[in-house]
Amino acid sequence: MACSATSLPSLSLSLILLGNITSDLCAETRWPDEHSAGVFHCHANFELDRFEQLLGQMATLQQDLTRQLRVPPASESIHLFLFEQKGTYAEYLRLHFPDVPFRRALFIKEQGPGMVFAFLNNDFETDVRHESTHALLHASLPVVPLWLDEGLAEYFEVTASERAHSNPHLSKVTWAARFGQTPDLAELERIGSLSKMGATEYRHAWAWVHFMLHGPAEAHDELVSFLTAIRSLSPPGVLSDRLQQRIPDLELRFREHFRNWK
Repeated sequence: MACSATSLPSLSLSLILLGNITSDLCAETRWPDEHSAGVFHCHANFELDRFEQLLGQMATLQQDLTRQLRVPPASESIHLFLFEQKGTYAEYLRLHFPDVPFRRALFIKEQGPGMVFAFLNNDFETDVRHESTHALLHASLPVVPLWLDEGLAEYFEVTASERAHSNPHLSKVTWAARFGQTPDLAELERIGSLSKMGATEYRHAWAWVHFMLHGPAEAHDELVSFLTAIRSLSPPGVLSDRLQQRIPDLELRFREHFRNWK
């Protein structure tokens, strides 16, 4: 679940709420265009044809999470509510979620299917991929640690061809590693409030996800095992402790990963 500040590349808010109004929102008759893409059901007040490529990416996003994280596919549908104008989007949220602070994009999960809300802007496609990653994770797992939830959403918010080598975070993380700096994973794990997640924390969360997905095989194994324990409702322990036990020179390996990354 995440909220980002205005300086972040993806301005978002993710919430889990009680109740179930998804069916009421879907039943409203003012959606000019609707489209299904994998587990996603898109409802838009504009024509979706111009976003055919994005919808194709949404259809494969679940496959990517399943392949890289070994989480099972979502067993429920996810609804995307997409708006052409910021004003219409803001009014819609005020009507249905009056207590939710305004953000450029939202993931909201009630007792029923998850919902993603976004409006057209320069970062629209990034917003949709970011919030949809949250939605898929929470459709497969009972809970996701805040920092990891955001790190994964930051990783998957860019197109598949950009994830490993062209994420905007990569340059700063690489330079920091060359100067001997390693983000404090234990400090990230202690963050319990969205208000404590700033631009630096989002970048550091992304960096640890990148390391676990593209670094040593042991790191990837621990990430998969950690998520598997969560899914099975077994105590997962602390991921930083698990990584440290598996990779004693963890910080050095982290820095080497980014120093050598091409």
